[in-house]
Amino acid sequence: MAATLALTLALCELGLWLADISYPEFGRMDEVFGWAPWPGARGIYAVEGRTELTINAAGFRDVEHVLAKPPGTIRIAVLGDSLTEAREVALEDTYWRLTQRALSACLGGDRHVEVLSFGVNGYGTAQEYMVLTTRVWRYEPDIVLLAFFTGNDVWNSHRALDGHEDRPYFVLREGALALDDTNLRSSRFRLAQAWTNAKRHVFNRLRTLQVLNQAYRNVRASQKYADFDLAAQLGAGLDPGIYREPVAGPWAEAWSVTEALIDRMARSAAERRAQFWLMTLTNPAQVYPDPAVRAAIAQTIGVPDLDYPDRRLASLAARLGIPLVRLVEPLRRLAEAEGTRLHGSDAFAGGHWNAAGHGAVAAVLAGQLCTALNDGS
Repeated sequence: MAATLALTLALCELGLWLADISYPEFGRMDEVFGWAPWPGARGIYAVEGRTELTINAAGFRDVEHVLAKPPGTIRIAVLGDSLTEAREVALEDTYWRLTQRALSACLGGDRHVEVLSFGVNGYGTAQEYMVLTTRVWRYEPDIVLLAFFTGNDVWNSHRALDGHEDRPYFVLREGALALDDTNLRSSRFRLAQAWTNAKRHVFNRLRTLQVLNQAYRNVRASQKYADFDLAAQLGAGLDPGIYREPVAGPWAEAWSVTEALIDRMARSAAERRAQFWLMTLTNPAQVYPDPAVRAAIAQTIGVPDLDYPDRRLASLAARLGIPLVRLVEPLRRLAEAEGTRLHGSDAFAGGHWNAAGHGAVAAVLAGQLCTALNDGS
């Protein structure tokens, strides 16, 4: 029986390798960022949709890029979280790849555009700032774009609100930012890192186990949101506190740290004579096609509308004198006009941008970048 079982498993493994079917773990625990994509990881991602995913040698979901910027190239580095890493759509359908193609066509001539993605699933503003300082600058970008997801990037900046034991945080001490990564230097983290990374290293070589694990994930996912009504789907995983103006307490502190981090990024770019752009992304409820649904959600939360975070960040961009790409209004108009969901799917209204959402983002972003680059601003 043991020999039969071993032979069966070996044949299953062989068949999965020949068919190139794998569902690996794409991330690892990291002592600097808390977690990070695994360089060279490749396989199928099947949580929202089904895509072929590859992590490049630098540890990001992107094609390979040489460090030295080629002559005549305009380099744009994009910082962001899961909406930028965009595991839900094919690589060529991500907004930053679409933007690269649109800009190349727009600029023409001998100017080449190269967009580099540094988006990582789950990252907050603190980790994005750390990626900027430790990874991005060596690629010599001309423009750095912070793709800010208001849904959770603010509360990710506060330990009490976020509660992630493996995330580094920044705090304000006497008005200055200070890194608080004591949790990543603890014996608990080092032991968890060693065990988790070793376990995933083995797991990523056993495709039969990966298929069984994916089947289990599919069952859990189908049960998790089975009873969610439309409003719950649109708010899944998000805190409604983002839509309210904070007076004091953790939310006010989270906003202060977040704004200080954005200011620090802008200053870092200015020191290197690079442009720094801010793009505010959309939450599912903000761009749902039916305005009555949006109004009902706002009424339930107790706010006049769902645009407070976008207005606040627009004011910040104006104070800092940095270009702003504000997506909520143009994407909302498109969703209403075409009756199109830009997040999620027909089966689930929440979650990340779908292919239509990425296309809409690229159209807005490429349009503003093209105008700025052609004007020389």
